[in-house]
Amino acid sequence: MNTSTIQTTATPSAVHPSPPRRFFGVVARPQTYRNVAYLLLGLPLGTLWFSVLVTLASVSVSMLVVALLGIPLLLGTWYAVRAFANVERGVASALLDEHVPQQPMAAGVSGNLWVRLRDMSRNRARWREFGYLMLRFPAGIATFTLAVTALTVPVMIAYTPIYARAADDSFGDWFWSSELHDFATGNPWSWALLPAGLLLVFAAFHALNALARVCGRWTAAWLGGDS
Repeated sequence: MNTSTIQTTATPSAVHPSPPRRFFGVVARPQTYRNVAYLLLGLPLGTLWFSVLVTLASVSVSMLVVALLGIPLLLGTWYAVRAFANVERGVASALLDEHVPQQPMAAGVSGNLWVRLRDMSRNRARWREFGYLMLRFPAGIATFTLAVTALTVPVMIAYTPIYARAADDSFGDWFWSSELHDFATGNPWSWALLPAGLLLVFAAFHALNALARVCGRWTAAWLGGDS
């Protein structure tokens, strides 16, 4: 008895979607919202890492000068660096789909506090993690600001012609808000702001996706090495 095999071939549109479909389909991709979440998380995470590590490092160095208590504090600082870096690895893997493997917490050698501290302090990977966590603070401010601005400004532009006909005051107190309000109230072409703002929303998602990919590559490059 002969059996026939049925081969299914993907349609060209499924393999290579048209430019309009790629442009407008960005809002239907779950990865888009994971990328935005990662960019927004940059501010709280970067602030936390910077505050804790700067405090630990400064206290440890000051205690090292006056007492030997600085040695265990510095060792604890290196453990905190590795723990925070592993959190960043997990966030990048979960939200950005970047495979950044976790690194072991323990030092590469066994021994007393001084031996382990010396080994960790000579480890380039831990210094790279420390640098990444310090830069995460200004980078987090930038990604949070860009994400909020990119998503709110287009919505405000699209809503301006509707708001201008329902209220007398300007739409907010931001750059060009009064000019935009005057244009929306005195020009019949102001309704063009509605589709223009909506188009900018889609463009903003594409821009934020590109920014998230850059952040993912940075995280993989700095935190993806061996311990």
